[in-house]
Amino acid sequence: MSNIAVVIPSIRPLMIEPFSEAWRPLFDYHKVEVVVVEDGDTPFVLHKGTTYTPQEIMGDYTDIIFNKNDGIRNLGFAFVKKRLPDTQYIFTTDDDCFPVGDTLADHLAQLGKMVPISWLSTTSEYTRGFPYEIRKEALVVLSHGVWEGIKDYDAPTQLIKGNPETEFYKGQIPKGVYFPMCIMNVMFDTELLPFMYQFPMGPRVGVDRFADIWSGIVAKREMDKRNWAAVSGYARILHKKASNVFVNLQKEALGISLNEGFWKGDENHEYFKLYHEKRKRWEEFICDIAS
Repeated sequence: MSNIAVVIPSIRPLMIEPFSEAWRPLFDYHKVEVVVVEDGDTPFVLHKGTTYTPQEIMGDYTDIIFNKNDGIRNLGFAFVKKRLPDTQYIFTTDDDCFPVGDTLADHLAQLGKMVPISWLSTTSEYTRGFPYEIRKEALVVLSHGVWEGIKDYDAPTQLIKGNPETEFYKGQIPKGVYFPMCIMNVMFDTELLPFMYQFPMGPRVGVDRFADIWSGIVAKREMDKRNWAAVSGYARILHKKASNVFVNLQKEALGISLNEGFWKGDENHEYFKLYHEKRKRWEEFICDIAS
């Protein structure tokens, strides 16, 4: 059995065929398990031609799954944990994203490395003065990739700037520092699963397009506590389809406001009470399976 699972959420069935054709050589080469999460009014997981309902996967925990947003990939994460227990790494991307080189190998080359997180090197090599004792300080458990093509901007920035060329940082994320974790090109160790719950989003809660960003903040806090590391910029995908900027303006309105304070610990809005309730149940679900 493969030790890599790929989780792809989709609400556009017509995208799955071109996606699969583009990725098949890499998926075959790395012998991955492909898990498609079909979103909609009644979401389900598709794995090797068999469909699985949320009830079959989650049992009494279906209330922590929120549909009609990209956080639906939680259902795929849950499927991997329950049905593919030997999986070591989960790679997740979107159905409008395509490989650049060997995206999976580029992620795998970083996971499991030991890197410093207390100091940041200003070059590709360790120069004079960089302490030896922290050069292998923390285990990399998450590799955050980047994108060619359509960039991952919020709606106001997209509206003003369009899609300019962007330079990406390549390296580890220092301890105590956050980063905007875009989940459309991420590979992580399943040890991190209890802390990778994508925030409740979509029509049911009135907040959208921040599931991965806020999940990244929480995951980074937990990584810092455990002396684990995240890296960014080593693996690329081609992102082909831009979402509608005017629809995104409406979806992001409340989230942009909450985002300014959440990373600093401001959780006064009632939304975060819902989040903590669901996240606690997510951790219970993951731990119940592990036990």
